[in-house]
Amino acid sequence: MSNRREFLMGVAAVGWSAAFADALAQNALPPKSPIGIGGAAMGALNRGVPGVFEGLNGNPVRYVEYCRSMGAGGIQAGFSANLPAIRAKLDELGMYYEGSAALPATLDGDTAPFEQSLLNAKALGGTCVRAVSRSIPGGTGRRYESYTSYAQYQEWERTANAIVEKVLPIAEKHRIAIALENHKDRAAVDHAAFLKKISSEWLGSLIDPGNNMSFMEAPEHTVTLLAPYAKAVSLKDMGVAPYEEGFLLSEVVFGTGCTDQKALFEIVRKHNPRIQATEELITRDPLKIPVLTEKYYGPFPAQMRDRREPWLAMVKTKQTKLPSVSNLTPAQQLKLEEDSHRATIAWGLKNLTFPRA
Repeated sequence: MSNRREFLMGVAAVGWSAAFADALAQNALPPKSPIGIGGAAMGALNRGVPGVFEGLNGNPVRYVEYCRSMGAGGIQAGFSANLPAIRAKLDELGMYYEGSAALPATLDGDTAPFEQSLLNAKALGGTCVRAVSRSIPGGTGRRYESYTSYAQYQEWERTANAIVEKVLPIAEKHRIAIALENHKDRAAVDHAAFLKKISSEWLGSLIDPGNNMSFMEAPEHTVTLLAPYAKAVSLKDMGVAPYEEGFLLSEVVFGTGCTDQKALFEIVRKHNPRIQATEELITRDPLKIPVLTEKYYGPFPAQMRDRREPWLAMVKTKQTKLPSVSNLTPAQQLKLEEDSHRATIAWGLKNLTFPRA
């Protein structure tokens, strides 16, 4: 099975496990890339398509194997069952693992599920867990959609930060770092100020260079502020284009968008030479960022409007045709997702090196 077509034909003939084992034995898998895959980017492959592809959701060992069959060097995911078999597979394939943990939704919320996520990550060889502060009930997590005023947002931020402080001793006890993502909620300057204030080796940033572009923050700004605290990344090249209420923002195959992922990652790596290059290329329609509406500015400081004109000028200059998936069949969406991952993982082989030990 010397190529992907032959590998997939082998899957059809003898089943996934046997075909993967055969490809591994024959050294027929793609070269392992420094790029790994974040779980949020595996939607179509996890769901699968009846009669076309059995989804990976619910079969974590196959999930690991499938990521490796695309060339991925590791994964960021949250697993809670079959941990010994998953760990054995990760070790066999020489893949890194980063966990995922759900923070409590409220300050008095149960911390036991969070703690169990840390224990699961530790069992799988992880040294950090991705964490995202929960939005208000009914919110999307996107600041410009979830909150109506700056005061309301600030109240959420105070509570969200207090929740992180509450669970930090659990991370310290188990020696698993919390990698807190800039998840279209905190501005980079506020996120960095919080991490600096806490100043714990068990709390740092998960840097997503695309998320804060929805705040009209240049990715260089976001990455530079958060890099001193970096524990993990969700790399993503971004494409932009105008629309009637603002601009469109979309994850695109690395090297085809308006951001320099190699340069951004090197900023992070200067602060954390051992950081893993996890990508989070989500296959979806472009996000609408309505910066030409008044509603958008409700949860931001008044000076936020000053960013609009130069940002939209940049969008006009750097606009590209963005991928759209809602017009595709489920099978076409699945193929686009896999092809995009393969292209980005291959980009990593050409442009990045493995982390220094």
